[in-house]
Amino acid sequence: MTKGRRPKNALGEAVEIAERRGSVERIAAQRYNAFDFIINEPDRVVYVKVKRSQTSFTYEFEILCKYQRELASLHRVALTLVTAREFWVRAPNGDWQFFLVRHDSIREVRADGMVIPREVLPVRTVDLRDEPVGGGSPGDGE
Repeated sequence: MTKGRRPKNALGEAVEIAERRGSVERIAAQRYNAFDFIINEPDRVVYVKVKRSQTSFTYEFEILCKYQRELASLHRVALTLVTAREFWVRAPNGDWQFFLVRHDSIREVRADGMVIPREVLPVRTVDLRDEPVGGGSPGDGE
């Protein structure tokens, strides 16, 4: 598999998105750079790697499988209280996905860097006696 050409159009679009968050420092194009540019936000510094993709991703685990080498390279950037690592992916239709890369996980974030909260689905549980938990009425005396 070849490495392919650098995502120049995607990088240009990514820099435009990043400039809404703060000042952007572009990195000289090298084949094995851990990141493509740095966003200097008021409260932190974000190191960003940009890639193109043939598809959109539903789960963070898909990103880990598809871009293992790139994420491992980005993982070399040290995390502190004022630094962050993000991995941005552009689909062929122009849609962007943004991922925050932590020490032990990857979370999808919005374009502004805010973490997308995971939905909590209402699940009714049953205790060992096969009775619904919390299913009694207030006057049962339980």
